[in-house]
Amino acid sequence: MRVSTKNLKVVLCLVAVFACASVAPAQTKNQDPKIRLAQTYEQAGKCEEAAKIYEELRATEPTNIVFFDGLRRMYLQLKRYDDAVALLRDRLASHPADVTLRAQLGSVLYKAGREAEAYTEWEHALTMDPDNPAYYRTVASVLMENRLLDKTAELYRRARVACGDSELFTLELAQLLSLSMDFRGATAEYLRWLKKNPKQLAFVENRMAGITLREEALRAAIEEVRSVLKREQEDYLFEFLAWLHLEEKDYDQAYEVYKRLNRMSNGNGTRIHAFAERAFREKAFRIAAQAYLEAINTPLPAGRVPAAKFGYARCLKELSILSDTPRTRGSESGALSGEAHPQYAEAIEYFQKIIKEYPRSEFSARSYFEVGVLQFERLFDNDAALVSLLAVEQEMPEKSTLSSSVALNISKVQTAKGDTSSAASRLRVVAVASYATPDQQDEATYRLAELEYFRGEFESATARLSEITLNLHADYANDALRLRAFLEENGPAGNTPVKEFARAEYLMRQRKNTEAVALFQTVLEQYPQALLVDDALMNVGKLQSDAGLYTEAISTYEGLLTDFAATSIVLDRALFSIGEICQFGLNNKERATAAYEKLLADFPRSLYVTEARKRIRELRGESS
Repeated sequence: MRVSTKNLKVVLCLVAVFACASVAPAQTKNQDPKIRLAQTYEQAGKCEEAAKIYEELRATEPTNIVFFDGLRRMYLQLKRYDDAVALLRDRLASHPADVTLRAQLGSVLYKAGREAEAYTEWEHALTMDPDNPAYYRTVASVLMENRLLDKTAELYRRARVACGDSELFTLELAQLLSLSMDFRGATAEYLRWLKKNPKQLAFVENRMAGITLREEALRAAIEEVRSVLKREQEDYLFEFLAWLHLEEKDYDQAYEVYKRLNRMSNGNGTRIHAFAERAFREKAFRIAAQAYLEAINTPLPAGRVPAAKFGYARCLKELSILSDTPRTRGSESGALSGEAHPQYAEAIEYFQKIIKEYPRSEFSARSYFEVGVLQFERLFDNDAALVSLLAVEQEMPEKSTLSSSVALNISKVQTAKGDTSSAASRLRVVAVASYATPDQQDEATYRLAELEYFRGEFESATARLSEITLNLHADYANDALRLRAFLEENGPAGNTPVKEFARAEYLMRQRKNTEAVALFQTVLEQYPQALLVDDALMNVGKLQSDAGLYTEAISTYEGLLTDFAATSIVLDRALFSIGEICQFGLNNKERATAAYEKLLADFPRSLYVTEARKRIRELRGESS
């Protein structure tokens, strides 16, 4: 059979292709061990050895991208920039349209100090396709890599003109300007993004949260938003401005913005209610109370009124607590009339109003709970507190996180009343309840251990405390840590001083203060060498202070500071307590400041340092 010349050429080409195809895998397979060895050297930081192997591999296969990239990385690691430039130019000779290679070449030239050549290569890369955003992005990435922030920003702006898109690279430019500390420019870019995507306000706030920690950034952002608002009156701009004011803790300004938003959007008070909720979470109770009340009176949609009223009542409670001082606390028998604490009357009255308006509801149940806690912790009326807390269970009988909080607080009241058996029964339920949070279960376990401690059962109390994984942000955590440390240091079985001390602390819990002081003093007299003497003095000082015996309390704390200066671990607490008495009890600002300053000087790592600094600023009339 005869074969034409044309067909013969086709056959020969196919033979060549198959031959190459059969040889290439064989070559790659033979080179696999070398590749792995080069990568091993690279990972171990042996760049010279890795570079040598990559050079050998590339010599056998100049077009292999894996070998090329490996060798380029090693040249850069070794700062062999001239070699890297030659390598990239060689690759570009066969791939002249590869914008990434061109950008990388510019980067290597820049690192080598050949800046003019670098900019020439970058410009060359852009002119290859001058209205292609991807090319600008590629070059921008290597400019950023070389910390050329201003040049990158300039390039992004140039891309907008060249590509005919004024919204191009908005987020990239915003982040870049933030890094360059051009906070107003960054805000302008975020506003540009929001104008096109107004529903992504939360996304922008999240991106801005990092820079608004800086005061100058926050002020620049507010100025930019206000400037834009002169031209455009859009809801999202007001919302963003309100968020910025909240970030700077300027709740009055934020409130004004929210009120305007509510008028603009015919929000029926919903915007104001949302602000009140945020302000309450951030403990700005005064402005939150105003906002709740205004939202209620707007009026709010009926379904949201109960929550707003409950929020307002809680603000009244928190403001009452802030106005309370050590001068108004404590009593011999415990039960004080409401008239002795008039600052709580308005809050309690408002909670009771909610109970009447919304019976058998979540809000009536929570109102009973708030009243019960106030009656126990602030009015020292155990009987009234127990009635209020038990009423929660009638208003909201289903088991929940709230019911666990109620049980924990009822157990405190029962303990104060001396009914430790009933208290323990409730605590045992919470400790294993599936509807209780882990913190509630741990608190129940701690309070069971505390009851065992009061009874002198120190080994079982210690064992129970060891079961707890403390969340240090929980209210009970410090007490649990103190009790565990105290028992580990002082509490072997049969230790009489510790048993007497525990009995005295139980009397404190029952607010039988005179009996407690007498028993602590007996411990001090009979066991002067016991390790717990400084703890006893701390408790005596507290009870004296609660009874208004400020001079005696200060004398007790000063005695502790003098007699146990080398051994006690509660000296910082003693100094802080002296400061509190002088500040709130004696209204002696100079003496209080001196006590707090001594704490800062003598105990710089104390847990009380932050609060002491805050108190000093308050006493000097400085802003926080």
